[in-house]
Amino acid sequence: MKITLVKQLNNTFKIAYDSDYEKAKKIKVNEFYEFEYKQPRNYQFHKKFFALMELVFNNQEAYSNKEDLREDLTIEAGYFRLTENIHGQTVKKAKSISFASMDETEFSELYNSIVNVIVNWLKIDKQDIIDNVQQYF
Repeated sequence: MKITLVKQLNNTFKIAYDSDYEKAKKIKVNEFYEFEYKQPRNYQFHKKFFALMELVFNNQEAYSNKEDLREDLTIEAGYFRLTENIHGQTVKKAKSISFASMDETEFSELYNSIVNVIVNWLKIDKQDIIDNVQQYF
């Protein structure tokens, strides 16, 4: 069962949505439960990531394909898995950035790592990237 909770200032949790109240009624009082938390992804931040990709793509000459650029930046940022190709060679594949694959915390870490890769690759000031993403966003 999945219920969205909001942490209160007094360190208690409150049900976030009315639709989750019916689910919460099924939880027995005075029973112990373990909860694993996951911060849902922010759609606006997801859009900001693609604005960053657009900005970089439009200001470089090494890539003719945006998806190849995104994959390589993701790998360089350390977000990859190892697999074997048909020749038995170990290759890096970019991790998925889908909402189901990454929570908000991991996605934020990926974003910041990619910004650092871009800074080192294109020799651009980090604040310039941050400021310029806003015009694409």
